[in-house]
Amino acid sequence: MHNRKLTHITWLMVLIFIFNYLAASCLHYFLSYAPQAYQINTSSFKHLVDDLLAHAPIYAITITTYFLIFALFISLLILSELLIHHQLSWQTFLSAVKRPKLYGFVLALTIMLLPLNELGLKIPVANYMTIPQTFMAMIANPFILAGLSLLYLLILFFILRLKHIPYYLIIDGIKQESLIKKSWQATQKSAWHHFRQLGFIFVQIAFAFAILSGIQFLIDIANHRNWSVFTANLFTSLLAGVLYFYTATILYLFLSNPDQERQVQTRQNFAHIALIRAVLFLIIIGFSTIYLSGKQLKVTHQSYLVIAHMGISSKSDIPNTIKNLKKVHATHPDYVEIDIQKTKDGQYVLSHDPAIKNQEDKSYQISDYTWNQLKDITFLHENQKTTLSNFKDYLMLANDLKQKLLVEVKFSQTVSNQELKAFSEDFGQLLAENKAQLQSLNQNSLLRIDQFLDNDLGLLSPIQNDVNQSKLSQFYAIESSSLTQKTITQATSVNKTIYAWTINSHKEIQTTYAIGVTGFITDYPAKTRQYLEKISDRPHYALVPTGTLLLKRSDF
Repeated sequence: MHNRKLTHITWLMVLIFIFNYLAASCLHYFLSYAPQAYQINTSSFKHLVDDLLAHAPIYAITITTYFLIFALFISLLILSELLIHHQLSWQTFLSAVKRPKLYGFVLALTIMLLPLNELGLKIPVANYMTIPQTFMAMIANPFILAGLSLLYLLILFFILRLKHIPYYLIIDGIKQESLIKKSWQATQKSAWHHFRQLGFIFVQIAFAFAILSGIQFLIDIANHRNWSVFTANLFTSLLAGVLYFYTATILYLFLSNPDQERQVQTRQNFAHIALIRAVLFLIIIGFSTIYLSGKQLKVTHQSYLVIAHMGISSKSDIPNTIKNLKKVHATHPDYVEIDIQKTKDGQYVLSHDPAIKNQEDKSYQISDYTWNQLKDITFLHENQKTTLSNFKDYLMLANDLKQKLLVEVKFSQTVSNQELKAFSEDFGQLLAENKAQLQSLNQNSLLRIDQFLDNDLGLLSPIQNDVNQSKLSQFYAIESSSLTQKTITQATSVNKTIYAWTINSHKEIQTTYAIGVTGFITDYPAKTRQYLEKISDRPHYALVPTGTLLLKRSDF
């Protein structure tokens, strides 16, 4: 990398950070005017539609804001391209803005680079297109992961062959020529070089994380939690800056001049001022990112709850079955978390999904069949035969074992007050005896069932949520990749508890404990408790920078 290129990447890094921060602030502003989810009436389809129509203007403004953010991202790329090639003028800028092909290419590029953002990069707009964790869990199989990784590498190589399309559209002003063919020919000799360069970028990122994690490990050995938290914050900030720098480096690949690539490039030494400026802005952006996004850690030594996810003690167990209740109870979890679905005749059964398939692959929608029709159906889970468990039977056995439950009630999108009252009449006394907690994605149903039950209620959410003083939720169960220290601080200030799911690895346990999470929903309750006892006794922050920045959702 030579001096001129380093200067361009540095300023592009600054522009990307400013853009991401302003875009996030703008979105959060408009979203603050949208109604809280528990206020949206889901007692009937008509009430739901009426509520959505009543708030249609703010929803329309929010959606429009997303489109404007994308248009501004296009403008940022045009501005950067023109500045890099000394072609900036109002006329050339307006001319480029009017090219629909540029919008199509950038949208496709953003989608194709989405997996890189999931790895920690800060590519604008891609921040708002997250890959669902359920999908990530589906590809955890090593063979599937290897196959998809190979496919994605081929896609990346293809994208690099088309990297000059923005240049031809913005600088050359080409409208009619085959841009794909022209870029393909121009990158014939340079594509492998840039592909290796892209690979080297991720090697450098991995090396930076490994070095700082190793240093953090040595600092943790000193057993001084204050120093460990300080250095963890320091290293996390530096690594956030590194991620921004390499985000700019990758985007710069798509802003280069094809004519220059045909020439033999000679290495040049950095001018000291360019190198100092790059490092200085990297540090400033890194610290600003961590501070503004609420990722800075505080010294914590909190109590914790271990919650057995879907009623299992390990991944080999069949989830949500009464047969495993005694087994998971023997691991001494504070709560056993289960999922329940309503049958056609108003009973409830344990199931994460709304439908099951029998051994002949016939599908049964639980809400369309009675308990008598469902109870004898044998279906497979990970090649193990099982049957549905009745919720009342499960609850009664849990009470006999003195085992508290965390019950996720899978209410449909609309659920009437009569249905909620019937649920409370059927299970209220047993739930009170159990001191069970209830959670649901349907917040409005929790608001209405609160008049019938005295149990603690909580919001279940796969994304980041603002924690407020509403008496509705005593706790918030949030998917771990969405959690930050800022959420925990909000919860603490209003005496609310945060549960994180699903926490299985040492990295996940370290990170969520470091930010102050109370509840750990895990597939391995015994191992999780054992490790929590260990890290609560002495500092373990070596994996926290990685857990804070990689595979995390982040606006900026």
